[in-house]
Amino acid sequence: VVDERSEEWYTNDMPSEEKVLSVLSDLSQVHLQVDDNNWRETKFPDLATKFNFLTSCISQLNRDIPSSQLTYLTCIEDVYKYYTTPVQRPKYIELRPQSLPLNVKIVMQSIKKPLNQT
Repeated sequence: VVDERSEEWYTNDMPSEEKVLSVLSDLSQVHLQVDDNNWRETKFPDLATKFNFLTSCISQLNRDIPSSQLTYLTCIEDVYKYYTTPVQRPKYIELRPQSLPLNVKIVMQSIKKPLNQT
């Protein structure tokens, strides 16, 4: 069950744009040896550098990157956009039955059975 508080928690604890820019700027100098002028357009030269850069981002910004997003992060600008985009989770009520698999059904009211049922 997705809890409304989890969305509020992320919105309140989302890193500021200044913090994201600061962290990414520092990490680009450490991992990619980039000058201050064009660090945002810098692409990752190899997978090891990308891994080390993103691992440092995850630890400093306290937000994981799902594996489905890794292929879209090709330069530092993409990482910046990822960390400054708020998380949006669909509510169960907003899900359309057509978008759900056939074996999934959402029941809005819980079904309770007596404990001593035989």
